[in-house]
Amino acid sequence: MKIVFCTAIALSTLAVAPASARERNDSPHSQACMAKNGFTLDMWRAHSAGTDAQVLRYIQCRDRVSAAQAKAIGIRNHNFSAGYR
Repeated sequence: MKIVFCTAIALSTLAVAPASARERNDSPHSQACMAKNGFTLDMWRAHSAGTDAQVLRYIQCRDRVSAAQAKAIGIRNHNFSAGYR
């Protein structure tokens, strides 16, 4: 019984890990999301990627998450302007 329980825990951990991984900003998918939202990788790196709404939509596209999750990610990573909450 312990072996079955430990195996179930291990498999569930492996199943969750890829879902929480973020896309790299220099991947083709991320750069397509940037272009879709009107900025480039150089602009992103210079922290001049446009409005907070554009950044929110970019994070949503890049990470394939909801608006609420994208907002939490952006706030945690300091991707938004100082007054955005």
